Order: sequence, then C-alpha cells, then structure tokens
Amino acid sequence: MSIKLRVAAVFTAALAVAFAIGAWLFLSQLRAQLLRTTDATLTATLAGAGQYLASASGTRQGGTAFNPGSGETLVQVIDPSGVVRYAGQEAGRVPLVTPGQLAAARSGPVAVTRTLDEEPVRIVAAPLKARPGWVAVAGVSLESVNETVRAETTALVAGGAAFVLLAGAGAYWLAAAALSPVERMRREVAALSERDAAEGVRVPRTRDELAALAGTMNSLLASLHDALARQRGFTADASHELRTPLAVLGAELELASRPGRTREQLARAVASAEAEVARLTRITNDLLLLARTDEGRLPVRRGPADIADLLAASARAAAGRARAAGVECRVDAPAALVALVDADKIRQAVDNLVDNALRAAPPGSTVRLSARARGGDLTIEVADSGPGFPQEFLPHAFERFRRPDSGRGRAEGGAGLGLAIVQAIAVAHGGTASARNLPGGGAAVRIDLPAAARPPAATI
Repeated sequence: MSIKLRVAAVFTAALAVAFAIGAWLFLSQLRAQLLRTTDATLTATLAGAGQYLASASGTRQGGTAFNPGSGETLVQVIDPSGVVRYAGQEAGRVPLVTPGQLAAARSGPVAVTRTLDEEPVRIVAAPLKARPGWVAVAGVSLESVNETVRAETTALVAGGAAFVLLAGAGAYWLAAAALSPVERMRREVAALSERDAAEGVRVPRTRDELAALAGTMNSLLASLHDALARQRGFTADASHELRTPLAVLGAELELASRPGRTREQLARAVASAEAEVARLTRITNDLLLLARTDEGRLPVRRGPADIADLLAASARAAAGRARAAGVECRVDAPAALVALVDADKIRQAVDNLVDNALRAAPPGSTVRLSARARGGDLTIEVADSGPGFPQEFLPHAFERFRRPDSGRGRAEGGAGLGLAIVQAIAVAHGGTASARNLPGGGAAVRIDLPAAARPPAATI
C-alpha cells in the first residue's frame, strides 16, 4: 500500500471515529434537551393539578366534566394511601409510578421514563400543593422525541458518510501533492547514471523537510560519486604500479629461459626477479593495509614502547642504504621516552619516512629522526636536507599514489603509498600526520600522537 493511500486511510478512519463521537455527543445532548423540555411541560401541567380535585365528584366516578389531562398527556392525582383519586383519559387507575418513586415524589419532583403498552412514556411526579402526602403525576409519550432523534441520526449518518468520504479523497489528494516532490526525486535518482550522479536531484524551493531531504540526498550522491571515483582511481593506480614490476619480472624470466645464458647472467636475472617480487610484495602489503584502513579494520595493539630504541632500530635498518648514498642517519630522542603505541605500526611509519628521506637526501647530508613529548602528547619527526616538497604537492602529500615532480618521485623507486600509510597509521592511533618544508632547505614529516607519551614507570 502506498504512503498516499495509507495517509488517506488513516485520516479517513480517524475522521470517521471523531465524527461518530461528535455525532453521539450531539444526539445525546439533543435527547437530553428534548427530555428537559418535556419535563418542563409536564411540570407546568402539574402546577394546576389541584383543580382536578375540585371536580372530584365527576372524576371519581369516571365522568368527563373537567379533564385537562385529556389528549396525549396522562394525569393522575394520588392520595397518601397510594390510591388514585383522579385519573385523566387513558391514565387508568393504576399509579403511573412505582411505590418507591411515589414515596420519593412526596418529597420533591421525580422524572422517570417507563414503557407503558410497549410505548416509552416520560413521567413527572411532584407533591400536590396544599395537600401534604398527595402526589400529582403527569406523563406523555416520547414517540415524538424518539422520532426527532431518529431523523437527526439518519441525517448525521448520511451527511457524515459523505463528509468523511470527501475528506478522505481530499486527504489522498493532499498527500499525493505533498509527496509528488519525493516521487520526482525518486525518478530523477533512478534516471541518474554513474557519470552524472554527482549532479544530484533538483532541490525544491520550499525550504522545508523535502528540500532538506533533497539536499541530503545530493550530499549522499556526491559522496558516493567521489567514493566511486576514488575506487576507480585507486584500482587504476594500483594496476599501473603492479604492471611495471610484473613486466620486469616477466622479461627477466624470459631472458633467463633463453639457452646459452651463463651462470652469472642467470644469477643477475634471479636477483633482479627477486627484487621485483619484493617490490610486488611491498606494494601488495601497502594496498592491503590501506584497504583495511578504508574499512576501519586497521588493528592497533598498543603497548609500552621505547621510542628512542624504535627510532634507532629504524636507523640501523637503513644504515646500508644510507652508507651507499653517503648519508648519515641521526637519532635525537630522550632515552627515557616511553609511549603507549603499536610499536610495529609506528616502526613501519618511521621506516617509510626514512625511506623517502634517503631518496631525497644529498650525499654528505644527515637524515634526522627525532621524538619529543609535550605534556602527554608524542611527536615523531623525520627530516632531510634534500630539495624539499614542491609547494603544489604539500596539500596532496598524503594522498595515495601522489608523487612530487622532483627527485622524491617514482623515478627513485617510490610507489606513492608511503605517506598515505604514514597518515593511516597516525589516524589509527588517534593522531595526525603533516608535511612541511624546512626554512634552510629540506623537508620534514611529523607524526603527532595525542595522549600517547607515558612516564618511564609505565613500562614496569
């Protein structure tokens, strides 16, 4: 069932219930008012009941010399012993009220409804003035009252049914008009392709909830479009990065398979293939780590870590490359600096930064690995004396597969994933990563980890 039909059905049902309650209240009040009018008329009739006894000689014998109660009104006068002393036409000699009601009427007016000869009758009994213990009774048929109530009931049922149906149709029309922008947006979204999803849907100028929905939908579509574009770019870049080592590996294996190759040539081919496999493994592991980051599943196992030892281990691991490049790796960190971090992840980030720095550092320069604690925050920085980052590259330094157009680029072996991984590891620790150029030349990349530093006692 559509929303329009549900809204119209609920509104119609609620209106029908409300109208039924209103009609019941109206008919109840109408009947009560008609009974009050009838009671007032009967009370006025009883006001002259004393005159009936003035002609008691005729009425006690059933005569008609004086009978103001003739017609539709029934009149009786009852003495203290319960005997009917006067009865108008068709009133009969049996009291119109019960003994209990008669006893109550001696103290004050009593109004009741009874059924006489299968016909509802309204009866009012009241004390007879100037005659203590005597009671005057007057009654009238309620057929006219019931007929009036029935006529009003029929009119209300017919008119109410027509009103409720018309109101339901109006509610359906209003719901359809209110939901037409939603249906329009649905058609527009269904017609969007992957290429024009970023354009979104038209936003109504009503500045209401539907306009807010359209704006939110456009934001969602733009996010999905951007995510799809990033995924496509990521796939294209990953394929491009993997293609080169695979091509090199294939060429080396093809050359190695040719007849007449010497042992030295085969050894060089195997060494080259091994290097390309290592490169493939490194790129694949980096892509896997970034994929886990995108899914929010990058595990971080925190524990006390000696940051000076961690930086020294990274410098030792890069010592061979540093010597070959004529570069010195220097560690500057307090010996007592302990932090609650995932040592393996932080070591991976520092290794990436050292690897980037060694590519850019000129011979005879120094790569500085430093760490400081500011309050409870930990800062790790790797700086070099190379050409620095191009200014246009700095805003995009931590994007995947981004490489500067300088000696820090792919020509030196980088895949453009190192800084992206550094940022992912920093974010997984609740921190940030930033890149800058140093005033005297060179570049520095810093990792800030809030509330990570711990006093030495934390390792005990």
